[in-house]
Amino acid sequence: MDYWQAKEYIQSISTGAKIRLGLDTTKRLLELLGDPQENLQFIHIAGTNGKGSTASFISTALAYAGYKVGRYVSPVVFEEWEKIRWMKGEEVVYISEEEFDEIISRIQAAIQIMREGGEVLPTEFEIETAAAFLAFEEWHCDVVVLETGMGGRLDSTNVVKNVVCSVITPVAMDHMKFLGDTLEKIAMEKAGIIKEKVPVVVCQTEQVVKECLQRTCIQRNTTMTEVCLEQIFVQETDSEGSLFDYGSWQGIRIALAGTFQVENACLALECIGQLKGKFDISPRQLRQGFEHTLWQGRFEKISRDPVVVADGAHNPAAMYSFRESVLSYYKKNQKIGVMGVFADKDYEKMAELTEGIFEKVYTITPSSRRGLSAEILADTLERKGVEAEPCDSIKEALERALESGGSADTGEVDTTRAVFIFGSLSILKEAYQLLY
Repeated sequence: MDYWQAKEYIQSISTGAKIRLGLDTTKRLLELLGDPQENLQFIHIAGTNGKGSTASFISTALAYAGYKVGRYVSPVVFEEWEKIRWMKGEEVVYISEEEFDEIISRIQAAIQIMREGGEVLPTEFEIETAAAFLAFEEWHCDVVVLETGMGGRLDSTNVVKNVVCSVITPVAMDHMKFLGDTLEKIAMEKAGIIKEKVPVVVCQTEQVVKECLQRTCIQRNTTMTEVCLEQIFVQETDSEGSLFDYGSWQGIRIALAGTFQVENACLALECIGQLKGKFDISPRQLRQGFEHTLWQGRFEKISRDPVVVADGAHNPAAMYSFRESVLSYYKKNQKIGVMGVFADKDYEKMAELTEGIFEKVYTITPSSRRGLSAEILADTLERKGVEAEPCDSIKEALERALESGGSADTGEVDTTRAVFIFGSLSILKEAYQLLY
């Protein structure tokens, strides 16, 4: 079985299957594979926004401290094998096609046993989660930074037991069809990753979310440490990153742009504080790790001339943070948007948050069955007072957005123009390929 046969096999198992929350199938599959997750230690991360960035800060700091750190990422921007990786020092290694083929062959044999027994077969995400655990075990990772796919309580990743810290990033309204139609219900699902006597760190502004997480911590006999927003002092911030103080930490520099990234970094600091005695990181190693943390597609400047910024602002809360960063860093620029979102998101609210920012927004349909049509999105934006035009492809949208705003006679280019590609992460891959 080669790499593409392995991918086709995974998809054939779950083709047409609906998202099914629950742990029984994942547990059964892992049992047949020898429960590789039992030989690993985890930092488990749930939340609506900021999971990837927070996980990146934690992972890179641990890697610079000399630990071999496994990382399970969902969703990815570019290639599927980005989901499963390890890092140590400056080295980052993605799972190879050969490793993936061998692991999927083992999983195929386990699934065949399930099939013959008339058992429920795993979904694509459950298969990939099992593959990640097998890879991390074979790589002998010291610790794995593990992101939930959706929710927490019934997410496939929540089969892990050897958790050293649970991290919950800001909770907002998202995936309501599966997680609930109120913040409290969604928070309850995220709180499902909290384990007995395992420390919890959170960054939340919504009181109802804090109260829900605190109740769960009391039930699990553990402590909850909150990011204290009042202790954050930003010394410098621009489109290249930020320099900030947090509590006793002075002069922490990060290269991730976006005003929200400072809060994600502070959440990572609180997590690292809980690891003392298990995974120690010196101040120098932490600073190095934070300075070298990268996370593609999160308010990332992917071109300087012309200025093009990409951000996976995929729901209203993320859109609000994106809006704040655009207004903060690009006050003097003529701003043009390229936007594509999923139909199951609150795109009405997202469209509302673009008002007053962009001179014009070019809309596209994400290449997914969940994609909202470019025409519907453009109509929605127009109703919110934003000039919009639907396009047939990301290529067309980018070409229109990048057209010179200068003089046709002199050929001079408008150097103040900045283009922002935002919405679903699924639209960013093609944008990167076209620009690079």
